[in-house]
Amino acid sequence: MTMKDNSDAVSEVIGEMLMIALVLILVAVFGCSVSSFIPEDRDPSITFLVTNTSENFTLWHKGGDWVRVSEIMVTVSNGTTVQRFDHTSFDCMPDAATIDLGGAITVPYPVQGDEEFRVFTPRIVLLTGRFG
Repeated sequence: MTMKDNSDAVSEVIGEMLMIALVLILVAVFGCSVSSFIPEDRDPSITFLVTNTSENFTLWHKGGDWVRVSEIMVTVSNGTTVQRFDHTSFDCMPDAATIDLGGAITVPYPVQGDEEFRVFTPRIVLLTGRFG
């Protein structure tokens, strides 16, 4: 009786393992390259209408994206001092967590004349302007 050397099966198993490893590497490379094409969150864009009285000024949301009221900050500068207002110091209509189309923010600042104001979030400046 003679022994037969059967090594064909070993090479087939190794070939299958190499093919699986190659597929896994290609999937990982493809996944990394595709994830670089995912767009980042875009910055909000808002159109405001500004009205003022002797006691305050109001920013009316006339178009664009919604923004969380807690993220909005307003600064007013008269050349010598800068006052900063956040969501705890201005009124929002309607009283909601976000400002959207038709909403308004009323800032309790008595407008004298030649002041600059800025409306911004931590990510972007939404509006800059000047009274006067």
